[in-house]
Amino acid sequence: MICERCSKEIHKREKCDYCNRTICNSCVKSSRRVSKIHRTVICKDCWGKIPMRKKYKSISKRSQQA
Repeated sequence: MICERCSKEIHKREKCDYCNRTICNSCVKSSRRVSKIHRTVICKDCWGKIPMRKKYKSISKRSQQA
């Protein structure tokens, strides 16, 4: 497989929950376990977009409070 962000060959793939691209481990900016079975991932490009970063952080805060 090829990373859709940096075009490198990837062995372990992740999917950004905000732009839905398949990315490699080095393109993942942050990831957080929201529940026991769901993990949310944000890539470096989406981290630079403030509305998407706010959405990611609000999901993270809600999961910590519960």
